[in-house]
This record gives sequence, C-alpha cells and structure tokens, in this order.
Amino acid sequence: MTDHPGSRTIRRQPDQTRALSADLCVVGSGAAGLSAALEAHELGLDVLIVDASPQLGGQAVGSAIGTICGLYSNGESPHRVTHGVMDRMLETLSRNGDAAARRARNTLILDYSINAWMRWAEDAVASRGIRPLTGAVLRAAAVDSGRVRSLEIATRWGDYRVEANTFVDASGDAALTWLAGQPLTEADRSIYGTIMAVFEDVDTDICGAYPREKYHEAMRRRGADFGLVRHDGFIFPVARGGRVLLNMTHIETPQEAIGLALAGIEGRQQIDGLLNLFRDEFPEAFGQARVAIYGQPGIRQTRTIQGRSRITVDQVRTGSVPDDVIGRCSWPIELHTELADTHWEVFDADHMHHIPFGAMVPKGLDNVVVAGRCIDAEPAALASVRVMGPCFAMGRAAATAASLVGSGSFHQIDVQALQNGVGDNISRNTRDPWTAEFTAETGREADGA
Repeated sequence: MTDHPGSRTIRRQPDQTRALSADLCVVGSGAAGLSAALEAHELGLDVLIVDASPQLGGQAVGSAIGTICGLYSNGESPHRVTHGVMDRMLETLSRNGDAAARRARNTLILDYSINAWMRWAEDAVASRGIRPLTGAVLRAAAVDSGRVRSLEIATRWGDYRVEANTFVDASGDAALTWLAGQPLTEADRSIYGTIMAVFEDVDTDICGAYPREKYHEAMRRRGADFGLVRHDGFIFPVARGGRVLLNMTHIETPQEAIGLALAGIEGRQQIDGLLNLFRDEFPEAFGQARVAIYGQPGIRQTRTIQGRSRITVDQVRTGSVPDDVIGRCSWPIELHTELADTHWEVFDADHMHHIPFGAMVPKGLDNVVVAGRCIDAEPAALASVRVMGPCFAMGRAAATAASLVGSGSFHQIDVQALQNGVGDNISRNTRDPWTAEFTAETGREADGA
C-alpha cells in the first residue's frame, strides 16, 4: 500500500497499550473524585484522574444537577461544615455571580451555574498538572495480595494500563472495587434517579410567585396525560436569562448500558411532558418556554461497598459520633423509592450526623479507599450523605489518607493523623457572607435535590 501525497498510511499494531503511573489514581471526577484529586495534589502527590465521561465534573456537570446540598447546618442561621478545596470553588463561583444561596429543608442549598462549575473544575485540574484521562472505561483490575496493582482502561484512542500506589474509587457505582473482585451491596428496592432540565424563556417572576404545591397539584391531576410518573420535586429560577431548573422526574437506573440509555430517553420524554403540561396549566409563566438543557441520567444510589464499618439509619437519626469521623452533614434522609413522591425526614436545628472513615474502606483491599455515593451505608442512611457537601468531605479524607498510608493499608491508617488533616470538616463552622440575609423566616423554601 502506497502513501498518497500529503498523507501516510497507518495500521493498528497488535498491542498499543499505553502505560501510565502515578502516586494516586482517582476514578471518577464528580464532587468526591474532584475533591480527592485536588486535595491530594495540594498534599504533594502525583495524581491521575480517570472518568468515563468525555468531560470532567461528573454528575455536577453531565447530569445538570445545578444545586449543592449538604454544605450547611440546619436552623435559622446555618453555618458551612465542609471546607478545603470547597473554599476555593465557592469563592470563585460567588465572586463571579455563579452561585447563590437559598433556603431548603431547614438549611441552605447553593444554586450554581453548570458551565461555571465545569470550567472551574477543568482549570483547577489543568493548572495543577493533574493528568485527566477522560472517555476512559475501566475494563479490569489486577490485584495481588489485597493490593490493586494496575487498572486496564479502554478509550476510543486505544487501551491504557494505569499503575499507582493507591486508588480512590469515586466512580459512584464502586466500579473499581467491583472489578477488583470484592462483594458489593445493593438496595432491595428500586431507588429512582432523575433527569434534570433547564427551561428558558420563562417569566421567572410569575413562576417564582407560584407556591410549589400549585405545580405538584397539576402534576397529580394531569400528569398521566403527559407521561409523568412523579408528582413532586422542585422548580426555581437560576441566575440569569429567564431560566428555571427542574427536578421533577423519576427514572429507573439499571446497571447495564442499554437499559440506562433507554431510561435516559424515557426521562427526557418526561421533561417534554412537563414542558407541555406547564405551558397548558401556567401559560403566563411558561407559554413561551422551551428546554435549554436536558441532563444525562442522574443516579442517586446503586452499588455500595462492604466496608470496615457501615452507616446505619439509627446513627444518622441520633447523630452519634464515630471514633474515626472525617466529615459531617445535616441533610435530611431523602429517599426516592416511590415513583410518585419522595420521602423526606428533615432534622432539627441542632442536628448533625457524621461519616466514619471505616465506611470508606472496602474489605479485602488495602490500597483502595472509596469516596462518594458508594460508601458502606444502609440505603436510607446513604440518602442523607450522598449529596455534594459530604462527598467533597469524603474526597478530602480520601486524599489525606492517601498521603499518609505510604505502602501500608488503609485499614490500619493513623486515625488521629487523618483527623488532624481534615479537622475543619469535623469541627469548624463558617458563616459565609452570601448567606447572611437568610433566617428561618425569610424566603420560600425549595424542595431539595
């Protein structure tokens, strides 16, 4: 075969696997994974971050979540309980007008610009020299004597082999732990996910004046005519441009590719149904509205590890403090086990529940620590700690542990040294300037996430 002018012939070789190595490999770039990667870099580790999506940011970007929950305490004047890299992110987003606080469920949540989050994450990773491997799907994990030695990864550009001293499984589905041969746990009831959406060309003044029950009543009364299955959720204006963010759908989240793709299509059909329903029921606000953004399937809970310890519902409700606590949260138990409605168990002003490091350490593996929604917890307990605030705290704890463990085992980590490294996530209370206006009596509450 001859070359043509201006080009040359290439042919795939039998084995073109590229080899990469790092001190720490983080699988997943959502809230937990991004936090782990950035915190680990600040602690002096050489970090590689791997994500199956083509962009960084996980569900915060791809699923268009648009709200940060679980950052604040409850009550009249909530204080922030998660720090570290979160401080820098919030400073940037708030300075640029890309984050705003609102009351919800006896606490505060932050609305954020999806594009601003994505650009902050990208710039933070690139400016620190953290290597991003995106569009990268785990295929296998090589395990020897309880230690993951390497990961086999497929991309459209060929295969990679990643070797690291330690690994953070922030995949959301415990994908690394699963491929390493460890048993996982799944709920015995379906826990529904959501397709988020942003509508534009909405009269946000009129929309915001309606109580949320007005929307819920219309969804209950006429939802079946428009292909809807959920009768609750939230809708509120975002920062600019006559746009509103909606969390008003429920979808199955099967753990296989075709089923999940079909669930995403079904969820976007629900979004279309919501738009048509709202145009018909609330023409003053939605008569000219259209869909600006359809999110990818938003997954709340799937597989979880079997860890050294497990977070129980009783521990969440009582607020008991484990000896190896690494983070805290006051977010309600938010359980999506019913198609039509969401179960909420909101806590009082003084409540705080806690995350033990043991729930992040999978049995059978010495150099893997888990952060995010696949830690070991009862399903209803996980429903109170899987939101972004505690996920950032878990990422920080994972990074700190990786900086301490050396060639040892996460099961034998120096807990006191770990807690010293994440101390402000255990005890510091910050009054953010952008929350000063909020008291228990101001503003109408949103519905949560």
